[in-house]
This record gives sequence, structure tokens and C-alpha cells, in this order.
Amino acid sequence: MQKLLEREGSVHLFNDRATLESVAEAILQNGEFTGTVRGHDRYGLYFAESIGYRLDSDGNQTPLYYEEMKIKGDKYHVIPRTRPSR
Repeated sequence: MQKLLEREGSVHLFNDRATLESVAEAILQNGEFTGTVRGHDRYGLYFAESIGYRLDSDGNQTPLYYEEMKIKGDKYHVIPRTRPSR
């Protein structure tokens, strides 16, 4: 995470591992297909409570309420975000 923060200037983090696991399960059950972006099928879901936060290099935190799942083949990756990828 620290390397990505230094390279990109910000990172998106889940609140904790339990949140990551529960929102991943929720998106598998109820996620909405949002399209194929940069070679990955993407599914998303908004949550009423913050599931994570965006941390910038100045230490500022922005709460995140959207989760995106990127799928390619039999592998997937979940990411807390502000909105769907474009």
C-alpha cells in the first residue's frame, strides 16, 4: 500500500478484512453489471454505510460507499471506490 500511495498519490482501502469479505459476498449475490472496462468485466454495488476510504499522500481520508468487482477469467478483485469505472 505504501508503494502505491507514493507512486499514485492515493489508495483505496477497505475498513477492515471483515468488511472486504462481506461486501465481496454481497456483490456476488446482488452486484450490477456495469460493463467491460480495460479488459475486465465489472460489477458494482452501493452501500448505505462507508465500506472503506480513499487515503491521499497528505493523510486526508474520504469515505467510500461503492464497491467494484473486476473479473477476468476465473479471477476477481474487489475495490472500494467513489463510483463505477469508466
